[in-house]
Amino acid sequence: MLLRLSHIMIYTHRHEETVKWYCENLGYEIDYNATGEYASLHHKNLGRLAIHVVDQPTKPTGPLPYFLCDDIHATLDDLKAKGIKTTEPKREGESPWFADFFDNVGNQWGVEEK
Repeated sequence: MLLRLSHIMIYTHRHEETVKWYCENLGYEIDYNATGEYASLHHKNLGRLAIHVVDQPTKPTGPLPYFLCDDIHATLDDLKAKGIKTTEPKREGESPWFADFFDNVGNQWGVEEK
């Protein structure tokens, strides 16, 4: 039986830059960092993030993880102020507001207003 989400693994060909990006822009802290190989980061609210190195840039595929926020517009303004690429917020039917943002190597993340 599944208990809870363990962590999210992302892949990068620019290890040091990606670790720094998540720490500086989203507030993650380093638990373990083997430069050029693997890093494990944590955030008290957002959980664990693992960063694994690949030799070549890869096109992100697979599930799209979402973060929750209180105010989508303020959250997107904060990300944009840090130079982070975002999409415009939208709704589908009566869904909550949601949008996407991208890390330094093109990994896509969602953000949804609770």
